[in-house]
Amino acid sequence: MSLPPFHELYPRSTAFRDMQPLRIPAGWKIGWNDLNAGMAADLSGIGGSTIFYAKHEGRRFDIDIGFRPEFDPDGAFHLEVRYQPWPRTDRGRRRQDVPFTFDGDAKTVHEFETRSYPDLIAELEHWIARCTVWEREGH
Repeated sequence: MSLPPFHELYPRSTAFRDMQPLRIPAGWKIGWNDLNAGMAADLSGIGGSTIFYAKHEGRRFDIDIGFRPEFDPDGAFHLEVRYQPWPRTDRGRRRQDVPFTFDGDAKTVHEFETRSYPDLIAELEHWIARCTVWEREGH
């Protein structure tokens, strides 16, 4: 017995069908996405220190969502937006030759906590849109 091609199976899988639709402009890299439209109904099975992570290297932002305490029905979603300042030369100009990484200089620019899944998604999409156009530092 042979299986149907993967591209025919995947759209019917629960992992794909229940995936949260998101509006994400160009430039973002999604490192982790466990957001599931069914999360709105039951918070008891949500765990993992990160359930969503995205970064925008050009704008130097990342967004991380976790659920704490893990697997606790009384827990809450935690969204954090961080900004990594540009490395600078001695004269204060941006250095373009340094690989992009988040380090100890990263600044938390926004935090949000909620038990409401719809509010979490609205907040996430708001901050993805804002960070896509926000330039925190001059040249």
